[in-house]
Amino acid sequence: MKALGSQFALGDSRGATAVVDRAERKQPPMKRAFLNLWASMSASALLVTGTAWAQDPPADPPPAEGTEPAEGEAAPPAEGADAEKKPEEAAPPPPTQPAPPQPPAAAAPAPAPATAPGAAPAPAPSQSGVGLSFGASTSPQADQGGASGAPSDAKKEEKLAWRGTSFGWDHSATTETLGIGQDIQTRNPTYEMSFILQPRYYLWETEEAKQSISLRARVDLIREFTNSDSTTERGEWTFGDAALFPQYSRNLYTDGDLSTDLGVRVPTLQFPTSKVSANNGRILSAGAQVFVGQGFPLMGSESDVLKTASATLRLGYKHWFTEATQAVSGDLGRVRMGPDGRSAPGDQLGGSAFAEHEASIDFLGDVAITDRVSLGLLFSWRPSWKYEFDNSTQVCNLLTGCETPEQVNDPNNFGVVTWFNPEVSVDVIDEFSVAAGYANVTLQVGPDGQRRNMFYSPDARVYATLTAKLDEIYKTATKQSAKAPSQKTVALRAKPR
Repeated sequence: MKALGSQFALGDSRGATAVVDRAERKQPPMKRAFLNLWASMSASALLVTGTAWAQDPPADPPPAEGTEPAEGEAAPPAEGADAEKKPEEAAPPPPTQPAPPQPPAAAAPAPAPATAPGAAPAPAPSQSGVGLSFGASTSPQADQGGASGAPSDAKKEEKLAWRGTSFGWDHSATTETLGIGQDIQTRNPTYEMSFILQPRYYLWETEEAKQSISLRARVDLIREFTNSDSTTERGEWTFGDAALFPQYSRNLYTDGDLSTDLGVRVPTLQFPTSKVSANNGRILSAGAQVFVGQGFPLMGSESDVLKTASATLRLGYKHWFTEATQAVSGDLGRVRMGPDGRSAPGDQLGGSAFAEHEASIDFLGDVAITDRVSLGLLFSWRPSWKYEFDNSTQVCNLLTGCETPEQVNDPNNFGVVTWFNPEVSVDVIDEFSVAAGYANVTLQVGPDGQRRNMFYSPDARVYATLTAKLDEIYKTATKQSAKAPSQKTVALRAKPR
């Protein structure tokens, strides 16, 4: 259409001149002048119109939004595409010269060759403006999904500051209650249930988890179901002595299944929250502990059973701050006679002295039988040194004069408590574990003055404990709530858009 318009406007004018000559020969002068003027104006109008048409033909109506050009047609130029045209396309030829013939419409581009598997397609060139660029392919680009940079590392799971916190439900009974062991002269069956809360909070930890500082505690709530001598009433609820201590942990060495760890607890505080301690004059216990643990392989981590084992040596010391050197109670007003011969109410509960210094030497062993079953063993030897009494006091209110009471020569103020405790623990699931064991915590010398067996005594107990790992329960609950959308959300997602 452009070529036809240019030829009509700029073609040979001899035909128009011949028409004018014939008209001049047949018409009068006025008419000839009018005809000449009309012919000149018509030729000028046709020349201007044809040149404009050749330079800028009428544009086709733009395609509807979202439609693609038909096969065989060029894509419409995008806004601002004139700046990308070639020099011969950007400027039209001068009107005095014939316009060069326009090239035929460009055919649709051939489809790009298939991309080899695993090869990323070439990125599209940057484009300015909105819409499609002149001569560019209209096929959509593949989603690179962040291929411009290195893949980002998976976000590390954040550690809970209170991880390791547990809540236990324990049941224990003496072997005498179950009819196990030797016959004794006086029966005292005992069955107790207790709830044990052991919170833990990490205050500081290195990124490699080589060192950490945590705050730990333990609180026991106990109910005695039998009519034993440990409580006043049957079924009475009592607390144990609450403990609170910070712990510094450090991994000294790690090489595969071999590992060496160090732990320090300073100070270890114990509060007289039990019924006995709260009513015998105890105020506070303070001490320290240090332990070294060594892990080593048995059959190795690749084995299904007996993978690893560990051994730990723990040393400790504590001192009870008390109101007196022996048990006292302000509620007691028993009248006694003093060394001066006068009677006065006293608060002393007994003649035995408190332990002034207490130490502990513990050996703990653990064997991982399988991934979820382990066998633990505890040997503990806990010596104590009691307060010494001044036995040189004289009694001078006698009619015969002052006398020094008789006393035991070289009294023994040293005592030992032994503890033997094997246990089998099973991690039923990540959130709960079950443990069953046997514990014999008793004085090395019994009330009859005879040395007791470390492995059995009338104080021996069997127990079973169900432990809930509160941090694991929390992580499981939050993960499930995040993965399971509400019913309303599911319904909204199911609706067609």
